[in-house]
Amino acid sequence: MSPSQARGKERVRVILAAALELFKTYGIEEVTTNDIAAQAQIPIGSLYRYYPNKHAIIIALTDLYVNDLTAIFADIAQHPMLPYLSWHEVLFLVVDAWVSYSRLNGPFAFLYAERANPRLHALSRSAWEKFVRNFATVIKRRCSYLSDRELAICFQLSLAAAELGTNDAYRKVAGADAHYDAVGAVADYMAKICRQHAHVAEAAVK
Repeated sequence: MSPSQARGKERVRVILAAALELFKTYGIEEVTTNDIAAQAQIPIGSLYRYYPNKHAIIIALTDLYVNDLTAIFADIAQHPMLPYLSWHEVLFLVVDAWVSYSRLNGPFAFLYAERANPRLHALSRSAWEKFVRNFATVIKRRCSYLSDRELAICFQLSLAAAELGTNDAYRKVAGADAHYDAVGAVADYMAKICRQHAHVAEAAVK
């Protein structure tokens, strides 16, 4: 790597770290690219060399978040005992890893807001699709019969459970570990669905 490439990578890291800190503190709507440049202690022109606008920075942060978590999901999917774990154990592994990552790196509340913004969501769709696919890989290793609809429901319920564990407002009301109860509810649903599939498969064999 040349010195200029190294400087460029470091500049990107500084910009994204500054943006993340500001987004966590003030929310995405209140923060401007000028604010981010000031926080990063760089000229605004230098910021624009890497990111043409705030949306591009948000997408870059989304990609980092998704890539880190999909790597975690991939590790869980390779767990040799995964097909034999209970649904409570499987979903606890997935959601608690998700929550722990988010707590360590910041609540990422802006990412959930980004999903509700049609323009930003369209720009980051490929990253979120990758995220869902890797999540589904873990779940299907536990029950290969699941339909796309059932996988989508599991993902959305798990997303809600993870947000319960990472959103500060929710944690103040429900407690720091409220996502454990939510994981239990998702696990009960998935156990019921998987049993139904197993009964159908057994009947087909007979």
